Amino acid sequence: MFFLLGSGSGSPLEARQTHRGDLAIIIILLACFAVILGIAFIIFMRIKNYYKSEQYLEKERNRKTKYKDIQKLTKENNLSQAEATILWDICRITQCNNILYSVKSNLEVNNLFRNAYNIMKEQNLLTEPKLNDFFTCLFKLEMIVAQTKKVLSTRQIAPGVMIFFISDSGEQYPFTVVQNQKDFFTAEVPEFIYTTPRRPKLLERSRFTFKTSDGLSYNLITRIIRYNEGNDGKIYMVLSHSEQLECQAQRHFKREFLDMECKFKAVKVNPNPQKGDQKYSFSDKEYDGKITNISAGGCCIQTTLPIKEKQHIGIILPDSGIEQTLVGIIRRTRRLPTGKLALHIQFIDIPLAAKNRIHILVYKYEL
Repeated sequence: MFFLLGSGSGSPLEARQTHRGDLAIIIILLACFAVILGIAFIIFMRIKNYYKSEQYLEKERNRKTKYKDIQKLTKENNLSQAEATILWDICRITQCNNILYSVKSNLEVNNLFRNAYNIMKEQNLLTEPKLNDFFTCLFKLEMIVAQTKKVLSTRQIAPGVMIFFISDSGEQYPFTVVQNQKDFFTAEVPEFIYTTPRRPKLLERSRFTFKTSDGLSYNLITRIIRYNEGNDGKIYMVLSHSEQLECQAQRHFKREFLDMECKFKAVKVNPNPQKGDQKYSFSDKEYDGKITNISAGGCCIQTTLPIKEKQHIGIILPDSGIEQTLVGIIRRTRRLPTGKLALHIQFIDIPLAAKNRIHILVYKYEL
């Protein structure tokens, strides 16, 4: 059954008048609906523009961190629950401003964590497990910031950065960038490289690697245009700019380059230790070495001894606050231009307290 507007028993004239009245009501209703939609749209745009405005962003930057901010940061960057927990503790104890904006700069990140470390240390809140979570969270946030500032061209390499030439045999030789101009960049060449066949050949595609201040490592391919002797008597190489850069996979821990004396000894592994037996036994004979870089995951030791890869090694770090002998395995050896051998070592048995002492050493915190 169908019902028609204006139907009834009245005359055709009355029916037309009723029909016109109904149309007028519909038009008025549509006009009101359009006005409401227009008002709603204006309100929506004002709200949208407000959330994009500098006024809102400034308000968000300056408010204190809320737990929902930690949750958002955790979800977007795959932080562990332990890292999220320690980060929330850090934000609460320092009353820091919105962490979602604080991670835009590594300077802000490091200032925040150093401030929190000093407070938590003074209040005896730093257990060894919590201290480990503290440093792993700090390193992960540093990497988050670094990933947003990737180097796309050699034009972005700052003077003072050390770049390493990679030979065909995999050896690495250091050069220091001293100048970066529009059409080329210049690096100082150590004399012990320039005067030997090890120096990179002119105009050939050469491989280099370098590390940014934020901790990202890059491989790059470029060509050496020429060698020059400066007024200071030093040798410099001029390199063409390149966009052939490849960001390398990151380590799990921050690494610090240093020059620290150490001792090491041979280690014998007991593959099937019984109850009460030690898994590792150490030689009484100790050898002198020099640690050139270290992280909580491993280190590099320079020595004159011809030590082979895949051997276990015990490492003693005097004046570091670490009393234990750390056990590692030599993953790679590399002959240096000086004739010494570089041992790249991965720690395989390191107490949590020792790992934290290395974190503190790397980040230059106070014990």
